[in-house]
Amino acid sequence: MKISKLLLKPLVFALLLVVFSEASAQKRSPQPTRKAATASATSSAPTFDTLLATDSYKLYVEVHGVGQLIRSNSVSEMLEPVMKLTDSPEEFKTLLKWLNSHADDVMTSRMLVATWPTAKNVPDTLVAIEFDSPEEAAKFKPQLNSLLTKVLPTASPRPSPSTTETENSVEETKPFYLHQIGSLVLITPAQLAMKHLRPARSKLLSDDVSFRVTRSRFSSEQIFIYLNVNGIESEQENRRKQFEEEDKKRVAKEQAKQVAESSPSPEAAAEQEKTAVEEEAGVTPPENQPSTQPAEPDPMTKAVGMLANSFFQGQSKMPDAVGFGVSFENDSFDVRALLIAAPGEKCDPIPFFPNLIAGPAIVPESPSILPADTELFLTLSLDLPQIYAAMSKPQDIYKAPNRTSLVKDTEMKGPFAEIEKGLKIKVKEDLLALLGSEIVVSMPVNFLEDGRLPKPNPQTAPAEEKDQKLKSEPSFVIALSLKDKEGMRALLPRVVDSLGLKGASAFAQTERSGDTELVSYGNMLSYAFIQNFLVFSADPETTKHVVDSYLKHETLSSDVQFKNFTRWQPRQLQGEVYVSPTLMESYKSWANQPTALLSDQTRELLSRLSLVAQPITYSLSSDGLGTLHELHVPKNLVLMAVAGISAESNPSPIIINERLAISVLHTIANSEIQYKSGKGAGSFGTIEQLLDEGFLSKEMMKSQGYKIEVLLVGDKFQVTAVPDEYGKTGKTSYFIDRTNVLRGGDHGGGVATSEDNPIN
Repeated sequence: MKISKLLLKPLVFALLLVVFSEASAQKRSPQPTRKAATASATSSAPTFDTLLATDSYKLYVEVHGVGQLIRSNSVSEMLEPVMKLTDSPEEFKTLLKWLNSHADDVMTSRMLVATWPTAKNVPDTLVAIEFDSPEEAAKFKPQLNSLLTKVLPTASPRPSPSTTETENSVEETKPFYLHQIGSLVLITPAQLAMKHLRPARSKLLSDDVSFRVTRSRFSSEQIFIYLNVNGIESEQENRRKQFEEEDKKRVAKEQAKQVAESSPSPEAAAEQEKTAVEEEAGVTPPENQPSTQPAEPDPMTKAVGMLANSFFQGQSKMPDAVGFGVSFENDSFDVRALLIAAPGEKCDPIPFFPNLIAGPAIVPESPSILPADTELFLTLSLDLPQIYAAMSKPQDIYKAPNRTSLVKDTEMKGPFAEIEKGLKIKVKEDLLALLGSEIVVSMPVNFLEDGRLPKPNPQTAPAEEKDQKLKSEPSFVIALSLKDKEGMRALLPRVVDSLGLKGASAFAQTERSGDTELVSYGNMLSYAFIQNFLVFSADPETTKHVVDSYLKHETLSSDVQFKNFTRWQPRQLQGEVYVSPTLMESYKSWANQPTALLSDQTRELLSRLSLVAQPITYSLSSDGLGTLHELHVPKNLVLMAVAGISAESNPSPIIINERLAISVLHTIANSEIQYKSGKGAGSFGTIEQLLDEGFLSKEMMKSQGYKIEVLLVGDKFQVTAVPDEYGKTGKTSYFIDRTNVLRGGDHGGGVATSEDNPIN
């Protein structure tokens, strides 16, 4: 897919953000002191620290180390799939070539990008490049002007409203403007006036406390990003007030119009009076009476739904600002985010989750009880009593206009009321008193993709490997830390009985070994006590696997990968996420499958990536300045994603044909099922019959470069797809039947069968 020239301008500015930021890596000038910054503010030539006012823009990006970064392996490896697998325009290629050849010219420079304007009359985007001297800036400006003239699209000429001079008419169509101010070279998409960018007596951005704290915290990162959340909220509040004022004016205008209208006719007045009398007597016109009453939802289901909704309701306490630091130096791409609250206030640790109230910092104990083969786990320290209090507040009832009579004038009960009634316990007194602060969720990585993540093919795996996977493949697990294990042991049978499993205790099976206890209720539910944790799962085999792994000392805390890749985390945390190398291995396994929809060029690029799969790690903590989020993603996983996205943007003709063939086969299989249950009266249909019934179109059957055939055998059907010209219109042959499982393989142009491997 070609990149439109209309997108070149934002693309160039975005790339300049990364590229020029590199130029300061080797000789980055030191941060000026506050005294120097104050003195500079009075000078005529602004610097990085005196260029912007606090309320000029809401998003600020500062990049360091441009020269080293643009020539680093990280950038070249990410650009390689973009250049090879996408249909990049010539302007983009010209830009990359120029940047590589001119990196030395800006080796001592820093760059900033400011966007999302707050002030009026400022450009939508501002790019500033800092040089060691005005002379170097003046020397570089014509070179940059020559490049931007080549790579940025020029708008269509339009006449100037004020003059007919050619020079001014051309000025109106320029896609960019270059300004040299002292040692700075500025790039803007519109004309710039410094009095608007930094008004007199305005507060400098560098003097803002939140900006200064976050910038200092991430001073060693290659990229620093600052988001003024307070400015965003103020803008949204102003828009809300403006909308309310406009809405009030509209309503007042409509009411005045209704009053000005003539009074109803005598007939209409008589009809209104008759209707009022009937309503007062309790008579409702037959057409307004519902024919059926909707079924009342199950009370417990309704209560759980209310509880889920309550978790996201409430007023979020947003941070005053957020600072980000991004680094590409290691084997992983590291992103850090520091949330800064307004002075004297607290913000939510995770924005937009107002009822996720963090508990005290802890040293997580859950890795010592979870199995070593855990694929994904999340642990949080939560203040459960405060969460309970926040979620127990009565919810506001929305009363629609003219429907007040349908709403009871009673407050809605909190979401826990029905749950307490169903479980026959008091959540606060009976349950929360037994629980600690560490809450753990563990699941397979396939849950991230709704089960669509490619898995190793079970038909191609050895028998012993299949058996091993059946025994050890993890499933969904929840673990709760306990203050009172004995109290929880006594409470759980009551809860199980209240869930509708009356007499469940009679067939409960209990296994004890050391300090562990496993209780199973058939194939419906099981839980275990391990150390000071309650572990439970709907799958008894999964719970048993957790217990067995603990008894064998095969826990996550003993896993080499887990220990090595979480060493960077602070000892005490409020939250932790670990995604095992299984995620990366699954994608690598998929990329190596012959039937994967990948071009030879994409497959070759992916094959050159490191064979070592690594985990994804994350931590939530407080470092004294604010709430700190930190994420480490393996570099090779990012490169795989870049290669995949690049390949998707410009697929080869063969890949397009194969995708179309797969889509047609699934459409035919679904159409056969519908035809059998309808017009077919229990029999599947031929291609002609499906065409006649409108399930398929002739264009669909002719436009995919494949020969599609349907074979009916008794009460079964088989659909096959073979390339019209092997190696030119496609390579993989496909097969599908009433099981709706797509199968296929490279048969050199031959027909696929039910013996072929399934295709994810």
